[in-house]
Amino acid sequence: MKNILKFFIIFLMAVVGNPVTVFAQSGSRTEAYFKTFSSGNYHMKARMMEGRAETTVETFIKGELMASTITAQGETTRVILKDKKTYMIMDSAKMIMVTAMNNVSAVRSVKTDGMRFTGSGTASFNGKNLPYDEYSGTTGEKVQFFIDGNNLAGIRNIIPGQNPVDIIILALDQNIPNNAFDIPSGYQIQDMSNFGR
Repeated sequence: MKNILKFFIIFLMAVVGNPVTVFAQSGSRTEAYFKTFSSGNYHMKARMMEGRAETTVETFIKGELMASTITAQGETTRVILKDKKTYMIMDSAKMIMVTAMNNVSAVRSVKTDGMRFTGSGTASFNGKNLPYDEYSGTTGEKVQFFIDGNNLAGIRNIIPGQNPVDIIILALDQNIPNNAFDIPSGYQIQDMSNFGR
């Protein structure tokens, strides 16, 4: 459970970031993908690599709603963000842990605080040499968006002093099922949303 939560937090930091939308360089190869992320209405399935640790995350985002299924180290957990709360759903135990969510705006779309387009290049990503567009922040962090043919192959987050985090895109579209954000009924609920208030 702790590992699943850790990987989910890493995923949010790597993909969601801070609530300032980054704008793609006009005419760049990544402009269309930025528009998808900026719409605040998309589905993404990705595999995240941090060193040798692998996590698969499938995420649906619609406005201020977010639903993710996270699989790491053989464990699967669902997380739904809605109604200013985080619902961690453990289907195998039929249990839901509810906590308060302070920053609702942080789930709307892929965002990076103060990032600007700084150029393009080619590098090894997921076993291939692929072209990328790079965006840099004011404190040395970089985000590289890799293109494979007509598809966004993945995102590499580079933070000074840390190992790069590669997010391999398995699917990216705007197909969101009506029940994506439903909370299951009949589960035991541990509500800690008012804890510490």
